[in-house]
Amino acid sequence: MKARVPTGAALALALTAAAAAQAAEPPPSAVPRSLTFEPKTQVDGAILQVVFGDRALFRLDDGGLPVLDSVEKGQLAAAHPPGAARETFAAPGPGLIGAALDGSAEKQASVLKVWNRLDHPVQYAAILLVLHGQTLRPMAVPVCPVPAGGVRTESWPAPVVAVGLSRFKAATKEALARCAGVRKGK
Repeated sequence: MKARVPTGAALALALTAAAAAQAAEPPPSAVPRSLTFEPKTQVDGAILQVVFGDRALFRLDDGGLPVLDSVEKGQLAAAHPPGAARETFAAPGPGLIGAALDGSAEKQASVLKVWNRLDHPVQYAAILLVLHGQTLRPMAVPVCPVPAGGVRTESWPAPVVAVGLSRFKAATKEALARCAGVRKGK
């Protein structure tokens, strides 16, 4: 799919082609063949889209669908070399979930940080919109649940322009145990 590259993703575009080539390709049936992409953080039906450089603060309705509270611009310290950037996001208020996307050419990675200020662990599905040349390609990726009151950081060696988060639900004990060995976010 050809798409005009959003100007807010300038840093993501600077990631090297080598880093993009290292990203694992999902099975063709795992992601949709086409996506509509508007370069802004928003909720579209059951999907929360977070674009590069933004953090979405949201809650879940009774059906588990995301309801956007606010959008903030900022940086994640983990997405940059040590000392190169300060974390600009504080923990969200009680009852909210936060999801921020950032990255840097120096680390050759994109980082998603999710804060869960709910009283139960949350799991979700994620699809990345990765830049390959001038083409944006969707990639389904595995993610770990976020513990109640906790934070989880996910990282990929690719220039991620946006991430779509969906299928939010209370995490099972099995899902939490499966990810127990995965490094937890700070």
